[in-house]
Amino acid sequence: MKKLLVANRGEIAIRVFRACSELGISTVAIYAKEDEYSVHRFKADEAYMVGQGKKPIDAYLDSDDIVRIALECGAEAIHPGYGLLSENIEFARKVEAAGLIFVGPTLHHLDIFGDKIKAKEASVAAGVGSIPGTEGPVDLEGALAFGNEFGYPVMIKAALGGGGRGMRVAHNEAEARDGYARAASEAKSAFGSDEIYVEKYITDPKHIEVQILGDTHGNVVHLYERDCSVQRRNQKVIEVAPSVGMSDDLRHRICEAAVQLCKHVGYVNAGTVEFLVKDNEFYFIEVNPRVQVEHTITEVVTGIDIVQAQILISEGADLHKDVKIPEQDKIPLLGSAIQCRITTEDPENNFLPDTGIIDTYRSPGGFGVRLDVGNAYSGYEVTPYFDSLLVKVITSATDFNEAIRKMDRCLREFRIRGVKTNIPFLRNVLNHQSFISGNAKTTFIDSTPELFNFPRLRDRGNKTMKYIASITVNGFPGIDQTPKPYYDATRMPKVKKIETLTTKNILDNEGADAVVDFVKSRKEVLLTDTTFRDAHQSLLATRVRTQDMKQVAQAVDEGLPNLFSSEMWGGATFDVAYRFLNESPWYRLRELRKLMPNTMFQMLFRGSNAVGYKNYPDNVIEEFIKVAAREGMDVFRVFDSLNWLPQMEKSIQAVCDTGKIVEATMCYTGDILDNDRPKYDIKYYKDLAKELQATGAHILAIKDMAGILKPQAAYRLISELKDTIDIPLHLHTHDTAGNGVMIYSAAVAAGVDIIDVATSSMSSGTSQPSMSSVYYALKNGDRTPHLDNDNAIQINHYWEDVRKFYAPFEKGLTSPQTEVYMHEMPGGQYTNLQAQATAVGLGLRFDEVKNMYHTVNMMFGDIIKVTPSSKVVGDMALFMVQNDLTEADIYAKGETLSFPESVISFFAGDLGQPVGGFPEKLQKIILKDKPSFKDRPGLHATPVVFEDVLAELTEKLGYKPAQHEVLSYILYPQVFLDYQKMQNEFGSVTLLDTPTFFNGMRVGEKISVEIEKGKVLLIHLDSVSEPDNEGNRTLFFNLNGQRREVLVKDTSIKTTSVMNQKAEPTNQHHIGATMPGSVVTVLVEAGEKVVKGQPLMVTEAMKMETTIEAPFDGEIKQIFVKATESIATQDLLIELK
Repeated sequence: MKKLLVANRGEIAIRVFRACSELGISTVAIYAKEDEYSVHRFKADEAYMVGQGKKPIDAYLDSDDIVRIALECGAEAIHPGYGLLSENIEFARKVEAAGLIFVGPTLHHLDIFGDKIKAKEASVAAGVGSIPGTEGPVDLEGALAFGNEFGYPVMIKAALGGGGRGMRVAHNEAEARDGYARAASEAKSAFGSDEIYVEKYITDPKHIEVQILGDTHGNVVHLYERDCSVQRRNQKVIEVAPSVGMSDDLRHRICEAAVQLCKHVGYVNAGTVEFLVKDNEFYFIEVNPRVQVEHTITEVVTGIDIVQAQILISEGADLHKDVKIPEQDKIPLLGSAIQCRITTEDPENNFLPDTGIIDTYRSPGGFGVRLDVGNAYSGYEVTPYFDSLLVKVITSATDFNEAIRKMDRCLREFRIRGVKTNIPFLRNVLNHQSFISGNAKTTFIDSTPELFNFPRLRDRGNKTMKYIASITVNGFPGIDQTPKPYYDATRMPKVKKIETLTTKNILDNEGADAVVDFVKSRKEVLLTDTTFRDAHQSLLATRVRTQDMKQVAQAVDEGLPNLFSSEMWGGATFDVAYRFLNESPWYRLRELRKLMPNTMFQMLFRGSNAVGYKNYPDNVIEEFIKVAAREGMDVFRVFDSLNWLPQMEKSIQAVCDTGKIVEATMCYTGDILDNDRPKYDIKYYKDLAKELQATGAHILAIKDMAGILKPQAAYRLISELKDTIDIPLHLHTHDTAGNGVMIYSAAVAAGVDIIDVATSSMSSGTSQPSMSSVYYALKNGDRTPHLDNDNAIQINHYWEDVRKFYAPFEKGLTSPQTEVYMHEMPGGQYTNLQAQATAVGLGLRFDEVKNMYHTVNMMFGDIIKVTPSSKVVGDMALFMVQNDLTEADIYAKGETLSFPESVISFFAGDLGQPVGGFPEKLQKIILKDKPSFKDRPGLHATPVVFEDVLAELTEKLGYKPAQHEVLSYILYPQVFLDYQKMQNEFGSVTLLDTPTFFNGMRVGEKISVEIEKGKVLLIHLDSVSEPDNEGNRTLFFNLNGQRREVLVKDTSIKTTSVMNQKAEPTNQHHIGATMPGSVVTVLVEAGEKVVKGQPLMVTEAMKMETTIEAPFDGEIKQIFVKATESIATQDLLIELK
């Protein structure tokens, strides 16, 4: 033989080509139009398109065209591989009629074993027992009659074919009816024949098959058995040779039975005799008259090349004399081998085949590893037309356990990205005790739910590039897209480490009361650094990322150990981190905790809102505090936006219960020195201080959110509070008016214990006063803070450089603004309101908005203005300016106006009760007939059942979330889900440098991303394509030296191409495609009533049919597809009503 054509595709075609090459035989490939980039085409010496104009699978089933190609190219033989036409006797007849050699069994053997009914007759004649079954092909009525006679369950099987297709188990008549139709349809599609027979289904057996080789000289040998019990949908998943735990006696009997049958019929070529084994007995199933997918492991344990043997036998060679196969008793059995089939089936989506472009393919290797690869390479497009197999992995070792370890290593070593694979599932099977022990039966997968618990795939490289590509093309949401700036290298802080006892050391070793005693004992004023929270919240809309904090965190911990605390959490932290920065605030806490083990962490905590914007049940507040304390939070500054004590009491007690430090907070407003505003006089604050101390708080915090505490007022306030209570005082202010250092000088002189400051380059304006400025202002005095200013300067240089990255978010003041004493707007609220005003077209009228803010505050009764109450005032001010309303208009037209929701909520008492109560007339106008709270809203809130929320969130996320994730979902449900969606799409992009995070990459730029210690991604952007007709751009990257392509939709381009409507995942009435492929048949019509579980439609992908069933009782509102139409994943198929 000089030339051979392989009538198949993929890895088996390549396997035959390699065998031919070693034998010196030229090779010919055939390929369908849709398979023109398949690797097997290029592995052959010649390749020709087959079945032009036909459907992909039909092309490979075009026997006449295959024979024509073979004759025209001068091939002498045709090897059918497995599947497709390998068992089709009509094809074999045409091959022989054309004078060509059919590399496989004779027509006689194909006639017997290609038909499972005749095969059973042959086994009975040979004295090999088999399972009860129909005597021939049967129609539906015959199948039902067999079930009634022999009892269910029964196996409905295609008379031709294999590979698990055209097979269904039916446990009752209803399943038999549906199974018969599906099996016949699949068999017709895959094998060209819809003949069906039925046999009794043996429950929980092992599936054992024996490899046979026979020649034309009467020689028949077995190459021992393979255990193929690990199956899903009757399709083999993992195969083992030899079977683990099989007794020598059973092995001998079953192998001899296989040889006995094949000798009885005079079998020629390679074949496999399959048995079900139960209770040390075996039952003949069928003979596969072809090479099997899993022939590889037999080759490994025997050292015999089965495919070469096939070819040589077809030329008339003698098994022993020419093929050099030893006599039966001399055939070796060497160690153990395992085969895993890597497919693009998604185990988290019911194993539906995935499609798409493989953008990463890295394979394993090493001693004892064999890879039979089909179409697996970077850039290959997996289509829905063919089998989902990518590569077969075979490992071998001296024993089974070592082969498992080697296989597990190989599966871990694979990197396949762009399409889903079954690798996580295979690893679960491999490492399950039932598999390791050799006890896995055919029901193993279906009866072992833990096999479907998968770790989340990180895919960090590709997801990171996908994010970069998206930002490069479309920009970062909320900021103008400009060319990526060039920045000088950031000056990393080089501090000298100072060894001293810190407040964190005292808290951890001696407890909260010891910290209070320490604070009281200090002569110097202590400092809290707000750079990690309020400073950037006030200046940069809370946009500073964890990555930039991490790079300076250790320097702060080692260089500024005398800090009382570092403030690094608050409400906006959660909202912005999840919503805009695509990072978890819990991750920030844990990462900074590791880098700052000796610094107390402080957070701002809304008494009844935690870090959210509405009232939550008490058990949510308590649980949040408990989890935050456990994760590393030390100081909880508990406040209420209206200074209403009932809103704070529960939270204060919850913090005390954790053993952490609680700062009970009074928010400062008004002016205690202004006799014309007596509402908030010194008596008010002294009385409130007594009440707060009585709650058991460790420290009293004075929160001057707007920076309106004047220096003389600060001196009086602190002095009189020191005389009124005996717990330490902690003062917080903003430098909006430029008086911050003077305020602190006066407060320190009056005896304040702790003050809030920020590193100089993140201070002043709407932020806190400068740490270094305060130090120099107090230097040489009695209460000079302990601060190593050289270290502070080093840290400040770092923030000077980093702040430039956040220039698009700079909305703060460029000079002191004394008008704050008029409008009394908190620093963070000022920048947020300015952004809101711009967004609604009032940017040029912001001065009016500020004046209106003051007006609204007085209309509301001169309230405490802290988030969220300050936002209510801002929303009302915007509403009035935008609609050109005056205070008089509100009273005159209020009954006809629709007020902002936050304003209605405020007057309904959702935020609590303001000092002095609500203005009754205005409350009636705004609420109209809506009810309002007179007491604490939390009293009326139903406690959250965390187990129920956990179950709900588990279903939404696809994995069991941790308690901190449950809490985040309760506080910010949609924001948290959107964050999770971003994580799934882009991964954890928090490790990206900030310029790239906000601006993407320039063409030609190279960046490095350290994804974990010692693992660095090198990413280079080579080029960006012009948009295609759908508005997509392709970005060409180089990742660690490998070329990668990322497709991104350019949202600035309008396209004319029509896209199929997608199903909305949250709409239960939408039924979307579960996999790409085509519609086989539509079983219902619009307007038809359906019941839950009723088949609605049948779809097909990769020769696997799926029945779409009604999820609930309803009516068909609309059908969006028709039979034979191509579909993509999540295309809307049917809408119910």
